[in-house]
Amino acid sequence: MVTKEDKRFIPFIIPALFFYIIFLVYPVLSSFYYSLTNWSGISNHYRFLGIKNFVDMITDRSFVISIKNTLIFVVMDVVLMNIFGLGMALLLNMKMKTKNLLRTTFFLPVVIAPIVISFIWTYVYNYDIGILNVLLTKMGLQKIDWIGNPKIAIYFVILTGIWQWYSYRMIIYLTGLHTIPEELYEASLIDGAGGYNRFWYITLPMLMPAFTINIILCTIGALKQFDIVFVMTGGGPGYSTEVITTKIYREAFTNSQMGYAMAIGVVLFFAVLAVTIAQYKFFSKREIEE
Repeated sequence: MVTKEDKRFIPFIIPALFFYIIFLVYPVLSSFYYSLTNWSGISNHYRFLGIKNFVDMITDRSFVISIKNTLIFVVMDVVLMNIFGLGMALLLNMKMKTKNLLRTTFFLPVVIAPIVISFIWTYVYNYDIGILNVLLTKMGLQKIDWIGNPKIAIYFVILTGIWQWYSYRMIIYLTGLHTIPEELYEASLIDGAGGYNRFWYITLPMLMPAFTINIILCTIGALKQFDIVFVMTGGGPGYSTEVITTKIYREAFTNSQMGYAMAIGVVLFFAVLAVTIAQYKFFSKREIEE
């Protein structure tokens, strides 16, 4: 029920609501419509195709590969980023004089633009002058084509993203660690609990809200990953690092198949929505149980 006092705020809401509809709601709804057409993104003329674009995805080899690569991104990001983030949070939560400096240092990659990070690591991975291959050569070992070999390129692209963003997870875990009452640890020491038992029965259960946030953010970020892949490999060599977002870009701006690209975008939208809801429900139950 809207009260008279609430009505006073309506004029202040209308401008924000207007821009929200124009720049978010309308583009989303129009993308659903154009996903059912063969619109090129340039011409004013297009034909309604129904669900043909969605059916064509099933036989589109590069789309199938992009799904597989995206799933690899999701699994590696969720597992490694949270392991590294939690490990560093536990380390930097210890009593040490330089912990504030270390926290700032480890967090620096997060504030750097992903495009800059991508260029930096492209040079690190460079076959001829990259520091990794320079070190291998000095040790008498053969060079490795880190992001030029189709069999391993995706893994090193993923590691670049993990290197940039794991400290963001670290900060969330650190925040969670600071909310755990010290009394719980003191009581466990009196009961004779060891470090493993304190971690397993106190730290982990109390960090479940942080796990929920981090895993959902990692999953969404991995599903929407674009900039690092695009700058470092462009989805290549071949389609070995192609993900759903680079596939959308390729179809929209290289192949001028905007309708088909929007159809893939619709699939991605519902995939992100479904996974987010499922993860939230699962981890929310764990929080309640704990």
